[in-house]
Amino acid sequence: MSDLKTLVRQSVRFGVVGMLNTLVGLAAIYSLMFFLDASPGFANAAGYVVGLSVSFVLNRIWTFGNRQRIVHVLPRYLLVACCCYLLNLSIVLLSTASKSASPYLAQLFGVGPYTITMFLGCRWFVFTTPLPQRHS
Repeated sequence: MSDLKTLVRQSVRFGVVGMLNTLVGLAAIYSLMFFLDASPGFANAAGYVVGLSVSFVLNRIWTFGNRQRIVHVLPRYLLVACCCYLLNLSIVLLSTASKSASPYLAQLFGVGPYTITMFLGCRWFVFTTPLPQRHS
């Protein structure tokens, strides 16, 4: 039962962090475009980096309670984020390739798989606590 409670707690926290990093990322994107006249492409990339940073810090500390050194978890986090982004992008591109799906709906199609895969990757690959080393 404890594992189920942990999974539910982590899932809810992951969702809250996701909403927060989306808001912060969008605020960065819109601020860069409005105040600094940044191009949409640059603003999007910068906003994604800001949102991903917020997500990393909050998920590491609050969602998963991970205390490993950043140098150990950050590369794994970036790998998972890249894989999830490519999954999302693939779904969007496949959905719109035949012109059968609206590009706006296609963006939504990619959100679920991205989120689920990111959560599972963080839970079972990024923020796992290594087993103690046995001393011989």
